[in-house]
Amino acid sequence: MQNALRIDGIIGNTLDTMRVRVIFEAVSVFIDTQLALQKPNLFLWLPIIFACGIGTYFALPFDPPLILAVFCLALAIALYSVAETFKPVVLVFLIYVAGFCGAAYRTHSVATPIITDKMAATEITGYVRQIEKLDEGRGSRIVLDVIDIEDLATNEIPEKVRLTIRKDSEVRVGQLVRMLAGLNPPSEPLIPGGFDFRRYLYFQKIGAIGFVYNAPEVLSDEPAGFSTSWNSFIETLRQRIEKRIYDVLPPNKAAIAAALLVGKKNAISDEDQQAMRDAGLAHMLAISGLHVGIFAGTLFFVLRFIMACIPLLALRYPIKKIAAVMAVAGATFYMFLAGTTVPTQRSVLMISIVFLAIILDRSPISLRLVAASALVVLALRPESLLSVSFQMSFAAVTCMIYFYSVTRQMWINLYTQASLSKRFAVYFLGICMTTIIASIATAPFALYHFGQVSFIGSAANLVAVPLFGFFVMPIALISLLLMPLGLDKWSLVMMGYGIEGMLDISYWAAALPYSIVRNAMWPFSAFILINISALFMMLWKGLGKVVALPVLITGLALTQSAVMPDILVSESHKLFLFRSQDQKGETTLLTSSRRNDRFVLKNWEKLYGLPEKSAQLLDYKGTGKKSAHSFYQCGEQGCRLTLKGQKVSFVRSAYILKEECAWADLVISEEPLPYSLQCRSYHTIDKFDTWEKGTHAVWLLPQIKIKTIADSQRNRPWAKLNDRSAKD
Repeated sequence: MQNALRIDGIIGNTLDTMRVRVIFEAVSVFIDTQLALQKPNLFLWLPIIFACGIGTYFALPFDPPLILAVFCLALAIALYSVAETFKPVVLVFLIYVAGFCGAAYRTHSVATPIITDKMAATEITGYVRQIEKLDEGRGSRIVLDVIDIEDLATNEIPEKVRLTIRKDSEVRVGQLVRMLAGLNPPSEPLIPGGFDFRRYLYFQKIGAIGFVYNAPEVLSDEPAGFSTSWNSFIETLRQRIEKRIYDVLPPNKAAIAAALLVGKKNAISDEDQQAMRDAGLAHMLAISGLHVGIFAGTLFFVLRFIMACIPLLALRYPIKKIAAVMAVAGATFYMFLAGTTVPTQRSVLMISIVFLAIILDRSPISLRLVAASALVVLALRPESLLSVSFQMSFAAVTCMIYFYSVTRQMWINLYTQASLSKRFAVYFLGICMTTIIASIATAPFALYHFGQVSFIGSAANLVAVPLFGFFVMPIALISLLLMPLGLDKWSLVMMGYGIEGMLDISYWAAALPYSIVRNAMWPFSAFILINISALFMMLWKGLGKVVALPVLITGLALTQSAVMPDILVSESHKLFLFRSQDQKGETTLLTSSRRNDRFVLKNWEKLYGLPEKSAQLLDYKGTGKKSAHSFYQCGEQGCRLTLKGQKVSFVRSAYILKEECAWADLVISEEPLPYSLQCRSYHTIDKFDTWEKGTHAVWLLPQIKIKTIADSQRNRPWAKLNDRSAKD
């Protein structure tokens, strides 16, 4: 009996082992099969892995030594050369480290001094590199290649500065000028983790911003060096085109025409920009893939048509390829006219790859071309990964190409079997689908970066994009071609009519109820999960796509878990914001001022998902009266607030400091706190704190937590803040 049981046990164990082995082998076969399916798309993952390395570099709170990044890259190359079993894993690591190393090298290669203190009035000498007209009555903005700044040592002088001239003057690009100006350090993020304007200017080698006191003194009209001469030629040409536009069109239309032709959009009025933004048409104002594609495509088809009408050319030469080469040259010229911004360079690169595919008789529409373009852009300009335009344009293009590659046969059948009227209907349907897909693809980026998305944007684009693509931009191209002949007036007038139509559509769509959907700032984790799941769904082949669904659901769920700061204190220490939520979850914002830091307040309101001017002013005259808000009470010398069970004192006068320190869990003072002051809680924020560490964000639950700009970025080369301890 015991032997029989022992035999049964042995057989049972053997069967269990065999089952485990069979399951393991089945899983291994399934994994191998799924991995084998991914071979055609392996190249598409290269820019994604490369971008992860770049993102890791920029996410660090400190600046790693360049030699360390180079060592890691050398180590990864060595591991890949000797690896055998885990070679694919090592390759992923190598690409990741290459992205990290590329970002580190780019950061060190563009290094320029950045001023850390305001300079009230200083004499600056330099070459005018760029001039851009601002909104009517606001003057112009210039960029100087700096030679000398008074009271600054040579190693402290920024390579470039950006200045505002209150009144338009006769300054031209390429001139050597001297002027008296006030300089400020580039602005820090408006909230910890927000958009960093200092980093944006750092990669343009701009180390200071400011304004000019007097009319610039011209020292020389001769540009120095070939690069400056070329820049002078291009900028002078842009300036002349802009002047010609303003001579023909009224200011509001001329501002948009100048944005489309020469990339100068600062003269567009705030009302027009807001209307286009609310209507979901703001992408038309920034020179990007849409503009370059229409410009180069129009040039390609026009040139090919002209050459096709000449039998001698059409029969002897490959006119299609010649037109493609000339279209690339035209797109490159347009890039220089538009100011060679990163989005424009990226668009020209993608267009060039498309036309290269035409020259090589390859399909011009492919995810591989998109991946190659992204990889080249990230290798040359790693900082573009953080650009909203980079993210939104590649998201839109990737989603559109994926959609049409999946539904390609359906569109071919619809088009080939249709009459002329039905083909027009198919074309219109294609525009509708393209607009809807682009809107869906860019919506997460708009919600994450701007806190809003245009609900009516798809409908507005259905009307505005054909008007823009088939009328405004082709007429713009004709205007550029006719300008040297002096025959451009009629075409500019026609372009003005098209711009007027775009503005009418914008104001109509923006005025519709519920045209804008607003939300509070998303957590970064939600943003990442949504994008990873979308990429996985498009690029992964086989049943593995199912894995992306729970990741997407998790990301969408996290969008509602954003924990916004309860209190914000601006860098200037002139603006204070307090947030309260009622039982229904509705947010109320209270602000210390509407006059100070108005730009900051407007953007803070957006971060909380609220419209402009929604923050209420604290009632400083409410002493002795029943406040409309039971959670706070104010007087001339300060306010007491009870937020989430925490006692917060906002002190405006030193006379009540001792009393408030004995009462509050958190003391926020407009003036510096004496070192001898003994407070009930060690949580205090005064003027010295914001001067040293920048903007403060405060969370009150589960306990008081204060986060500053300096906490996350003190040691980055673009984030040099005042160091009080060093000066003391």
